[in-house]
Amino acid sequence: MPSLRILIPFLGHVWLATCIVPAAVTVDFDEMSGYTNTGPNGSYFDGYGQAANSAGFTSQGFQFNTGQYGPGWSYSNVNDPTTPGFTNQFAAVTGSGFGGSGNYAVASGYLDVAPNAFNPVPFNPADVNDLRYLPSITLPVGMNAASVLVTNATYAALSMQNGDSFAKKFGGPGGDDPDYLLLSVFGIDDSNQSLNTSVEFYLADFRFDDNSLDYIVDQWTTLDLSPLAGASSLHFNLSSSDVGAFGMNTPGYFAIDNLTTASAVPEPSSLALLGITTLGAVHFQRRRKRNAR
Repeated sequence: MPSLRILIPFLGHVWLATCIVPAAVTVDFDEMSGYTNTGPNGSYFDGYGQAANSAGFTSQGFQFNTGQYGPGWSYSNVNDPTTPGFTNQFAAVTGSGFGGSGNYAVASGYLDVAPNAFNPVPFNPADVNDLRYLPSITLPVGMNAASVLVTNATYAALSMQNGDSFAKKFGGPGGDDPDYLLLSVFGIDDSNQSLNTSVEFYLADFRFDDNSLDYIVDQWTTLDLSPLAGASSLHFNLSSSDVGAFGMNTPGYFAIDNLTTASAVPEPSSLALLGITTLGAVHFQRRRKRNAR
């Protein structure tokens, strides 16, 4: 990591402060290899093929959870935006990673936000155990998430576009149903406390009065994660307007690429200002003592 050296004046002396500043990182998954399964549409890493308590995989120092029959991540290079159904669960609707690059990551899994017959206790975003059950990313120490590119998985996008044997066509027969698929991102800090904020992004939105504005995201789109500054881990959940007796019907899949970060260490100007402020405070205290004599 690069170091930052700052000269700070203090009571007629100069202090040399050295800070380790983590370099900004972009996680694009393109260094990943060793796919464990080969599907009919290409090679992919199947997170659900790992042990139930699998530690997952690491890219650029970021830890991605996986788990058998539970929420988690897979990294993929599947290029298939047209095949519907579960057999194409590891494809992004864009057909490739951002800019035509090779790898990206696909998340699967969610916790229902309303009680149902399958899960009578709904998702609680303040419960860190609920958050850690979701597709999760652990950040390297000293890093804040800045942004990430998101899009729909082909499986979910085509289900929303056309409907399938489990889920409805978004908009309904007449196109007027106010359907949506919402991605929510939460954070847990170093004290193992959930942050009191979240970031939301509609992967599909049919709630407009003008049906021509309805959309299903089919391009890589930037999601600002800066409101989650201070999070040591990120946790992703999905919710949909299409729910049944056993919870969400819409396939719980989406894709990400190019997760970017910023250092959690203060900027040089902030550190210099801290030194000047400290100097001013001490000087003021000395003047008060002199005046009191």
